[in-house]
Amino acid sequence: QSEEYTVLANECMAQRTYPVPDPAQSVKRPLDFSPFSEALASFGPEQAAAVETAVQGKTVLELQELMDGGELTSEQLVLYYLDRIQRYDENLLNSIMELNPDALTTAQAMDADRADTEHGPLYGIPVTLKDNIATVGPMHTTAGAYALKDWQADRDSFLVTQLRDAGAIILGKNNLSEWANYTDPCMPSGFSALGGQTRNPNGPYDTLGSSSGSAVAVAADLTTVSVGSETAGSLVQPARANGVVGMRPSKGLVSGDYVIPLEPTLDTAGPMGRSVTDVAVLLNTLAATDPSEPRGADAAALADVDFTDYLSLEEAQKLRVGVVRFDVFGATIPGYADAAAEEQQQMLDAGYTPMLNGASMSVVEALESQGIEVVLINMSEFPGDVPNAHNAFMNYGFREGIANLFGDMDPPAPITSLADAVAIVNEDPAARAPYQERHVESAVATEITAEEYAAAVAEARQRADAWLAAVYEQYEIDVLMYGSLFTTGGAAGVPAINIPVGFKSDSETGEPTREPAGVIITGPYLSDAQLIAVGYALEQALGGYTAPDLDAAIEEIEAVTGQ
Repeated sequence: QSEEYTVLANECMAQRTYPVPDPAQSVKRPLDFSPFSEALASFGPEQAAAVETAVQGKTVLELQELMDGGELTSEQLVLYYLDRIQRYDENLLNSIMELNPDALTTAQAMDADRADTEHGPLYGIPVTLKDNIATVGPMHTTAGAYALKDWQADRDSFLVTQLRDAGAIILGKNNLSEWANYTDPCMPSGFSALGGQTRNPNGPYDTLGSSSGSAVAVAADLTTVSVGSETAGSLVQPARANGVVGMRPSKGLVSGDYVIPLEPTLDTAGPMGRSVTDVAVLLNTLAATDPSEPRGADAAALADVDFTDYLSLEEAQKLRVGVVRFDVFGATIPGYADAAAEEQQQMLDAGYTPMLNGASMSVVEALESQGIEVVLINMSEFPGDVPNAHNAFMNYGFREGIANLFGDMDPPAPITSLADAVAIVNEDPAARAPYQERHVESAVATEITAEEYAAAVAEARQRADAWLAAVYEQYEIDVLMYGSLFTTGGAAGVPAINIPVGFKSDSETGEPTREPAGVIITGPYLSDAQLIAVGYALEQALGGYTAPDLDAAIEEIEAVTGQ
């Protein structure tokens, strides 16, 4: 069935055009601006422009300096984002699922206390959260699913507690691909019943997912930073598609407590930002040892690491970076077959290193210009990615993860099992699951046993660990630029980071498009700091994030969707 669904997903994707309209029937939750209406009415275009000028291109650390110096307040920053959400996001980009009604009053209180409060770099900084990360009411936590529309958690998740303790302001919850992109093979990335269809702020392109809303909100400057989650690519892929920095931390480094699960042995939350600096700052707060985290004891080795110490060319220059060159695609390059060997290498270097349509060898040149040793590896000589037997057991992990979270909850949640969620949706499937929910139904019906599941998890991790160890040893490299190794990387629990490197080129004209290009760098377990070092070096050489033309994107959305 997994193979059948893969074929179906590819067929649906081939027929899809962007931006994707919202379905005709909808149970989408409207954004509530009423707690901020008076303040927003007084926050005119001149004030918005002044704040935009002050904050444009600033890192979290630089924003903190502005606020400590009295040149910016948290209240102004929150209003700036709320104004942009109202103008660009509501029923348009659809990256925000729900606003925190207390965001503005929290900001005002922090401004009043700032001078007398010893604080760190996240104090008074707005953060959004993927809506599978539990927050105590009044906000809801839903995973985008109609069945959870009324659930208000009785407490914050561990990572949200860490953020609040650091002084971060929870601005709101982000839309996501419903149930972390495991609802139906034909559901578009970025869609959820409660959040509608998230859209790429750069133009008519896929958002990818499932942390679609987190990536879009960061790219569109609707928040300072965001926290998403990943099972297999759900942080780094939407970061790449929307042109921001996104990081999947080593498994266990960030707590999974009170995060609605998809596959608990693979799931991890992680940071998104417009710069590697912002991601490092946010990771410092997220990376707190949680005694209940299954691999928390392993990740505790990084407990005393300050990831901002690795925002350094000196740290990056200690590393050897393996870059896989996709020479297997040589036959698709005009004139390649008739070219001399040296010319063939030049053709490959011009367009096929790695996972990019556009800037490619510029990435290698950028690393080398920063004094970093690069090891080029032809894909034809590279060992194939190990098949992940665990994929077939996703259904069991999903079903049992939901039952373990909601089954004995006190006070009771709206569901105790995935079967409950299916029953609620089936009362009005056209509106509550307009793309169907075949993945969810398969999870409910799975006949996999606990013993089979445990054996598959152990086997997948053992095979992934062995494969990765062999690759790093064979090529004598410290980190690897080869897609993101979704299945192998997930099974091994290793980190990955996406770095924006410009824009893709039109396949026919060679001209640059508005679609972001990115490279995903991965490394061994607990190499998170090293990935930050290499990512920072690449960002410094190539410029990193580029702000999208939101007015052009909104015009396209309205023209194509009529919404």
